[in-house]
Amino acid sequence: MTGLLQELPEAVAARLKEVLPATRTCKGITGRFNLERLKSDAIQTPAVLVSILDIKQADTAAGAFHTFDLAMAAFIVTKDALGLDRDAAAAAMMGALATAVPDRRWGRPDCGQARNVRGQSVVTAGWQKSAASLWAVTWTQPCTFDPAVEDAPLGVDLYVGQSPDIGADHINEYTRIGEAR
Repeated sequence: MTGLLQELPEAVAARLKEVLPATRTCKGITGRFNLERLKSDAIQTPAVLVSILDIKQADTAAGAFHTFDLAMAAFIVTKDALGLDRDAAAAAMMGALATAVPDRRWGRPDCGQARNVRGQSVVTAGWQKSAASLWAVTWTQPCTFDPAVEDAPLGVDLYVGQSPDIGADHINEYTRIGEAR
């Protein structure tokens, strides 16, 4: 079960490095990124740091699988460079990531398509004093920890009707052709 949680941030970072090859640091991290981590981790900028922020059970559509929504983030860290303002660089990187993330499965069969992509500046007063800019692209990544079982039967009740009238008053007009067990 933990393989996905350990491996997904690095898989995403590898793909995002292809999108932004000029990044000096592009890797998976644990948790949120803040000014203290910038100082203690000696991050080389520009940087993209990918993390799973939250996990919650999703509504299960069908079958025995339990699905989960991972709240993902790609933190963008930039500093002023010759001829390029840190905020302009971060905005350009955010635009590139915002178009690279939607519908991605990151090469993993246990992930659904990324959705609900958002971008935001998370600069605080402390960040402005550090001469760095911090932005984040966030998204929802559906996943499952249950292995897929090929040819597993699904419990299904199936009814067939031809332009049926709807409602309890017409239940006898339906033909039941299958039953869940």
